[in-house]
Amino acid sequence: MSPSRSRKSLLELYAEPFADLPPLAGIIAGAVLGLAGWVAPLFAGGSAMTGVWLQFGRWFLWLFAVAVLVYTGGGALRRAFDRKTFDATDDPAGLSWIQFERYVAEFYRRQGATVTPRGGSTADGGVDLNVRHVSGERLIVQCKHWRNRRVGVKPLRELWGVLPDENADGAVFITSGSFSADALAFATGKRLELIDGTRLRTIIAAVKRTGAAEWATAPAPAAAVPQCPHCGSPMVLRTATRGANAGEKFWGCSTYPGCRGTRQASG
Repeated sequence: MSPSRSRKSLLELYAEPFADLPPLAGIIAGAVLGLAGWVAPLFAGGSAMTGVWLQFGRWFLWLFAVAVLVYTGGGALRRAFDRKTFDATDDPAGLSWIQFERYVAEFYRRQGATVTPRGGSTADGGVDLNVRHVSGERLIVQCKHWRNRRVGVKPLRELWGVLPDENADGAVFITSGSFSADALAFATGKRLELIDGTRLRTIIAAVKRTGAAEWATAPAPAAAVPQCPHCGSPMVLRTATRGANAGEKFWGCSTYPGCRGTRQASG
């Protein structure tokens, strides 16, 4: 538990999760708490002491109901702002680090997932988001808004190390930059998905183009696209225009001319 979280009051700790739930859940919870506070004194019977405690309980329940509704409203406003930012932003490179994290959260929400922001710290492997898909699959996600730096293997090891404790089905590391060769090698064969800036822009464009529901249920188009053997970025099918292989198809790195990795196109 982070220090900031340990300093929160009991009301904040139990009301805060409603900021990430559908507004209807918060409204219903607030109504139930308000009703419970209204009927609480009716159970006092003839005991004056019991009546005092129930009166205190009534005000506590009403205060809790207000806190739930405040967090519910704040969460709804935040998600509305995130939707607007997501729709207006094709390239997240210009966002701040907190905007980038919320941008990624909205990307998962567009797939129908429930997203709970966590905020990273060294104690929890830098987990920024808890993502639960409608299928029941739960992922832990770390977002790293590095424009000009490559993510090395160290933060990947830390995220992978907390996966058993988190009891999650997999981990995802998303960066606006790129990954080093040793980071790509470390993730191979693990339930650890790496999404660099190039791939993120590609899948964001796919979500916006096809619609979230269609994209989430359809096979991922990137599945048939090979990764660059040099930098791990997705590749693009191109046609040779010169040389002995002119007119033939080949896979070229999407970051060309930064990377000149190629693969032979089958068929």
